[in-house]
Amino acid sequence: MPTQQTYYLNGPTLSLATSVFLDSGMTLCAPDGFYSDGTVSREQVGCVLLPAVECPTCGDQCGESIVDLVSNNGVYYVDFDSGTAEAGVIVINLDVDLSVCGIKVDYNGSTYNELSSPIHGYLCGTAGTSYTYIGGVSYDCGIEGTPYTLDEYEYVSPSYNPLGTTIGVTPQPSELALTASDPGLCVMIIPKGDTTPSSVAVTVVGPCPGSVGRLSVSCPIKIPSFIGSDRAITVFPEVFCQLPTSTTYYVVPVNGDGITLGLYDWVFSDKYASIKLEDGYYKSTSVPSPYDTFQVQNGVIIAFHTYCSI
Repeated sequence: MPTQQTYYLNGPTLSLATSVFLDSGMTLCAPDGFYSDGTVSREQVGCVLLPAVECPTCGDQCGESIVDLVSNNGVYYVDFDSGTAEAGVIVINLDVDLSVCGIKVDYNGSTYNELSSPIHGYLCGTAGTSYTYIGGVSYDCGIEGTPYTLDEYEYVSPSYNPLGTTIGVTPQPSELALTASDPGLCVMIIPKGDTTPSSVAVTVVGPCPGSVGRLSVSCPIKIPSFIGSDRAITVFPEVFCQLPTSTTYYVVPVNGDGITLGLYDWVFSDKYASIKLEDGYYKSTSVPSPYDTFQVQNGVIIAFHTYCSI
């Protein structure tokens, strides 16, 4: 659950600061995690604050888990209380830190396992089924088809506790989404279109002896909106460029800032992030200069284009 504590900012407000510190001399960085002043919430990673978002539900009814996986193999469980104050979007980040880990999230009868990497884009095994294993191929310890008997751990703030039990796990080829290099801080989206249920079950598997991971789970948030055109499956500029940009869409930033769209950002047609934008091309004034169009695949922006410049 969130805790209240005195922190120090290198700016007049949380929105304008760039870092959070533990001391008034600002020499000790606060731990990685989410910080809220009651109006906005910002995640700090490596002593750098990420873009601010509204956090209407962060409080006594909403838990936040900012946890580090221990540096060995195992299966790690986090039962996250997302609160019952408001609906919104739960954002989950996983950084496997030069190793390989699998993740799945069970919420409201559905399994979520799709991520977007800031380096490689959309990563998923088989959507909506079991784990997605991410990490650089050079850190793979030969997990494909290998059976493991792994110790189980349960997160009880502020650390994981061993359950004293083991479980068998065999990563399947359909679950692997390994990349040429480390995928960085990957982003998963859990739509919470109602105030209930509140329980979110996160499971992370570290199959290799050196498996390491940093996991964060946000309170439900309101995600930024932007304006774009209707979708085009194929671009014919003489038609496409005449489409009005009058449709409201929503974004969860991965490389963007919530104002200007970024490569590999998640994009949706609803404010609860339950309906991903269909594959295709969309005009928007929120794309970075000098572009006028973004291209979507699997609900993730995969490219920007210039089709309509005069």
